[in-house]
Amino acid sequence: MKNTFKSPEEEIQNLEKLLTLEQTEDLAQYQSQILETPLKERQRNGSTWYPVRVKNTQIGIGGKFVIELSRNIEFNQPHQFSPGAQAVIFWNAPAGQKTPQLAGTILAVDQTEIKIQINEEDLPDWIDERLIGIDLLFDENSYREMKFALEKVKNPIPGSRLEKLRNVALGWEKPDFAEIESLDSKDWPIKHLNSSQQEAIKMVMASNDFCVIHGPPGTGKTTTLVAAIKTALTRSKQVLVCAPSNTAADLLTEKLALANVKVLRIGNPAKISEEIFTHTLDFLVSSHGDAKEIKRLRKLAYELKKMAYKYKKYFDRSERDQKQIMIKEAKSILRQITDMEKYVIEGAKENTQAFVSTLVGASNQFLKGKNFEIVFIDEAGQALEPACWIPILKAQKVVLAGDHCQLPPTVKSKDAARLGLDKTLLDKIIERQGNQMVRMLNIQYRMHETIMNFSSNYFYNNCLQADASVKTKLLWGSEKGEENQPVVFIDTAGTGFEEKFNPGNAGLSNPQEAQLLFSHLKKWLVFIDNIQENQNREFTISVISPYREQVEFLKKELTTISKNRTNPIKIGTVDGFQGQEAEVIYISLVRSNSGQEIGFLKDIRRMNVAITRAKKRLVVIGDSSTLSGSKFYKSFFDYIDSIGAYHSAWEFLES
Repeated sequence: MKNTFKSPEEEIQNLEKLLTLEQTEDLAQYQSQILETPLKERQRNGSTWYPVRVKNTQIGIGGKFVIELSRNIEFNQPHQFSPGAQAVIFWNAPAGQKTPQLAGTILAVDQTEIKIQINEEDLPDWIDERLIGIDLLFDENSYREMKFALEKVKNPIPGSRLEKLRNVALGWEKPDFAEIESLDSKDWPIKHLNSSQQEAIKMVMASNDFCVIHGPPGTGKTTTLVAAIKTALTRSKQVLVCAPSNTAADLLTEKLALANVKVLRIGNPAKISEEIFTHTLDFLVSSHGDAKEIKRLRKLAYELKKMAYKYKKYFDRSERDQKQIMIKEAKSILRQITDMEKYVIEGAKENTQAFVSTLVGASNQFLKGKNFEIVFIDEAGQALEPACWIPILKAQKVVLAGDHCQLPPTVKSKDAARLGLDKTLLDKIIERQGNQMVRMLNIQYRMHETIMNFSSNYFYNNCLQADASVKTKLLWGSEKGEENQPVVFIDTAGTGFEEKFNPGNAGLSNPQEAQLLFSHLKKWLVFIDNIQENQNREFTISVISPYREQVEFLKKELTTISKNRTNPIKIGTVDGFQGQEAEVIYISLVRSNSGQEIGFLKDIRRMNVAITRAKKRLVVIGDSSTLSGSKFYKSFFDYIDSIGAYHSAWEFLES
C-alpha cells in the first residue's frame, strides 16, 4: 500500500473523516432498526422486548442499580440482546407525554429474562409502571474514545514517544532495534517453542518501537504471545495486553493465568466470561476481607433506597423530607463502600503484572494515568486502526500479533471501507516497513498437510510446514477412501441447485445444497459409526457457511442429527469460527447463479479462515461454474484436481 499522504498529520486527519463516515452509517442503521421502526416490528425482529415487568432490583458494585426484568412466555421469539450490549429501558407513556428512558448495560439474558445495570444511582418513579419495554441502544462510547485517540495522534507533543510510534507505524520513520545477536536469552521463559516462535520473541525483545508476530492458522500465535509477555515481564514490571473483542481478551486472560502471570481483566463485568471472573476487580472486591461488611452495607443502602422510592406520588412535605433523608443516608453508605473498595483497587494496580482489556477498554478509568513499557495487541488483523491507537497512547513500544491474511475488521460503511478504513495498522506496518519488523510463525500444529498446502501456497508463499504430529494424521488408520480423505470437494455444477434470495432480510441461502450436505454427512456418520476403531469416540464436527441465512437453514436440520451425539455438531458463519477448529469441517458456499456473481466470497481472506478450521477432514460443497471466474477459486479447483479430491454432486445424488 503506497503512502499517498503528504504528512502523518494528513493521514490521521483522513482517518478521522473515515471514522465519521462509519459512525454515520452505524447510527443510520441503528435509527432504521430502532428509532424509525414501529414497536410491533421491533418486537418481531428481536430488537425490542415489550412489555416487560420489573422482577427484582438490587445495588451492584459501584452503587449502580441492577434491574432484572422478564417478558411473557408468548413473546419468547429469538432476540438480538446479548451480555455487554447497551440497552435502554423505556416507558411507553400515555399520549401527549414524553417517553422517558433509562440507559444501561446488559449483564445477563436468556429467552425470557434480562438483567441490566443502569448508568444512574437512582431509579425513576416510572420504573414500576405498566407498559415498560427494552430497546437496543446505539453505543457512542467507542467512537468517542477512538476520536479522542486520533486527535492525540494527529497532534502529539513534538519529540514524544507517541510521535515516534506514529511515524514508524505509518512508514514516515525507520524503526530502532537492539542487536538481536547481543540479546542474552538463556534465562528467558521460552522453553518448548520452535525456532520461528523463539525468533519472534527475540524480535519482541530487540524492538524499540513496533514489531509484528505474524501467526498463520494453527501456528501457535497465542502460545507465542503468552511466552513473549512472560519474557517481557523479566524486564518490565507491568504490561498492557489488548484485543479487539471481549472473547479474544478473555482467552488471553485465561492463557496468561495458566502461565502463572498475575493477570487482571479490565472492563465491564457484563462483557467478561464467567470462566475468568476470578481475574476481575469485581472478584477481588467480593473476596476481600471486608467483603462481608461491604455486602451488609450495600444491602442496607439498597433497603434505604427501596423505602425511599415507596414515596412516589401525592406525598406531603414530611414524606418528601423523609425520602430525601433516606436517599442522603444511602449515598453516604455508598461513599463508605467506595472508600473500602478503593483499597482493594489500589492493591490490584500495584500487584498486577498483565492488565488485559479490549482496545476501547484501554480507556477505562482504572487505567487512567498509567503508562507501559510494552503494549501487546492481539488479533491486530481484525482491529480498526483508530481503536488500536487507544492503548498505544499508553505505550513506550508496541507488539502487534495477528494475521492480515485472515478476516479483516468489520466496517459497516461501504464508502469508508472503499476509502481505506478496512486497512489495519498491521497492514500498513507490513506493507510500508517490510519484513524488518515482522517474524512469521511457520510450523502449524492443526491440519493435515493436504488441508494446509493450498493456503500455504496461496497466502503464505509456501512457507508453512505441518508438524510431524499432524502432517499425515488421518481420522483413522491409513485407509484412504473418500470417507477418510483429508480434503473433499463436492461440485453442484449442473444440478440446478440455485441460490435463493430472501427480500425480507437480503439474505442468501441454497436449500438444495444444504440438503446435499445433510445427506452426505448422515451417510458418513453411519459409515464411521460402524468402524470398530471408532466405536468408543466421536469426532468433533462443525458446519459453516459464509451466509447467515444458510446457517439458519442448516441449524434446523443439523440440530436433529446432532442431538444424540456426545459432541454436538457446531453450526455457524465463517466469521464466527475464526480462532476455532474441529476434526471435521463441512463448508457450504451457497453461491450458484448464471452470472458468476459471488458477492463477498470475493474476500478470499474469509475462505482462508474457512478452509483452515479443519484438522483432519475438510468437505467443501459449491458450484464450480459460478466460482471459477475468480482467480482464487480457479486456483483452489486446480489444487482439488491435483490431489484427486474432486467429486460431482451426482455421485451422491444417485447413490
